[in-house]
Amino acid sequence: MSESSARASLYILSVSSALVALGFIGQLSEVGDVFNVFALIALPTLYLLGLFTHIRLVECGAEDFRYGMAINRIRGHYKEIAGSRADLFLLSGHDDGPGVFANAGVPAEGRSQLFTFATVVAVINCVVGGSAVAIALGAFADAELGPAAAAGGAFALVSLALQLRHADRLLAERTADLQSVFPSGGPSEIHSAR
Repeated sequence: MSESSARASLYILSVSSALVALGFIGQLSEVGDVFNVFALIALPTLYLLGLFTHIRLVECGAEDFRYGMAINRIRGHYKEIAGSRADLFLLSGHDDGPGVFANAGVPAEGRSQLFTFATVVAVINCVVGGSAVAIALGAFADAELGPAAAAGGAFALVSLALQLRHADRLLAERTADLQSVFPSGGPSEIHSAR
């Protein structure tokens, strides 16, 4: 979790700093060549940093899931040993997805990648990439604001869809070989473990 937080914070701090610098340069150069050159160096660089950050955050999420599964597996074993005193364990020993998410206080039903650090970074990153496309069209193709913004928005949406699709594939790949030793029972058992 600490690596995920640090990476997401570093990326967001980088974006924030670049936007402040773009604001200062925009005031000084009145959105001319100096602004365009700086923006077209900074924004694509931030976009690449965002791609790398997003991929690593998805990998960290898969690692966190595996660690949660391992902890639950150990807890499940200790609950077997404890016998009648297994009621002393507050958290579930189920080492499958619902058990891991229940112990983390996250609902397993309808769980998706949309509410993770990785997706936050992906959304911000796609806005950065779309902005770079719009500025490039304005600078090199003398495109009007509307069409340039539409092209940038289209790039952002396509980029977001591709990043989320890649994240789903990467998570599935990293967690595919995991076999549960202590699977969850019915939904009532998961809720009572909370």
